[in-house]
Amino acid sequence: MKSNALLKENVSILSLNESLNQKLEENNINKIEDLCSMTKADLRNINFEQTDINTIEIKLQLNGLDIKKKRY
Repeated sequence: MKSNALLKENVSILSLNESLNQKLEENNINKIEDLCSMTKADLRNINFEQTDINTIEIKLQLNGLDIKKKRY
């Protein structure tokens, strides 16, 4: 399944902007599976803005994934 392979990839393949990539890296969120295991509350707790969370969700959903380990 395509989404399973994606989970092992670096978050950089999501083509997020540089500030989001940097914030993820600063919080040791390097793999897509790390990101998918988080909730919106988790992301807010590490100072992601709602617009950032929305962007992350959209990029994940375009690849058949979402936060909280949802799959499409």
